[in-house]
Amino acid sequence: MATASDDRRVVFTDLDGTLLNADQALGEKNRSTLIELASRGITRVVITGRSLLSCDRVIDPDFPIDFLVTSSGAGIFRHQPRTLLHHFGLSPSEIKTAVKVLQTLELDFMLHDTVPDNHRFRWRRFGAVNSDFDRRLALYAGHHEMLDPAAPLPSAGAQLLAISQASSATQQHELLRDQLPEHHVIRTTSPLDHKSTWFEIFPKSVGKAQAARWICETLRLDAGSALAIGNDFNDVDMLRWAPIARVVSNSPKALTDEFPTVADYERAGFSEAVEAWLRQTA
Repeated sequence: MATASDDRRVVFTDLDGTLLNADQALGEKNRSTLIELASRGITRVVITGRSLLSCDRVIDPDFPIDFLVTSSGAGIFRHQPRTLLHHFGLSPSEIKTAVKVLQTLELDFMLHDTVPDNHRFRWRRFGAVNSDFDRRLALYAGHHEMLDPAAPLPSAGAQLLAISQASSATQQHELLRDQLPEHHVIRTTSPLDHKSTWFEIFPKSVGKAQAARWICETLRLDAGSALAIGNDFNDVDMLRWAPIARVVSNSPKALTDEFPTVADYERAGFSEAVEAWLRQTA
């Protein structure tokens, strides 16, 4: 953790498609950049949609970061030693309302346990072919069960995740936000098949921007010079919050149209963004 004598600057970065390459590995250039940030006393934060269990598949104890934010802001951890600093979750009424909407729309969904055990979930589907849903069930084999429609809903949870293969993702997102005004509904592209749409449903208090703000306030870091780097729709709130934001060139066109763009994730766009930011904030 930073001390009063350290540099108060901070870098927030997405993980998949941004910091990691196509093999879900940290390339040498980006690793060197993270180590350089540490040598300057600059705080390094990964903010990802992955659960903690999923993060541990690609982040080992020597991964050169200071803090890890999981599930798009639901869990905030110190990386080493691994310590849960803060977490957010859905209330019983928020769960009940969201489940009702998803059932009415017949969107296949998963209801996740609270952080740090939110790799466990209950699920419900509505009969249509949904290969991405099947793929995620297989990925988390042994950690889920079908949601019994006759049983009471769980009293707590980190989030709901609906998976859609429809082509009308923008319209579906708008509909969900209209019908769930007291929730934060985040749209992202599936990291599994890279074409299906995931809708992550959280309390209003959860989001990458809220997590970044919490970290800056709690650790007394300089939010006014913060850098955020991302590549997908679930990064938008963080990118809009940060005074300096960049997206890698493999991002959807809507993001590259809105934010300054650096090289793609295979060509160390993360490092390019950091190097320019260091010059800008020196």
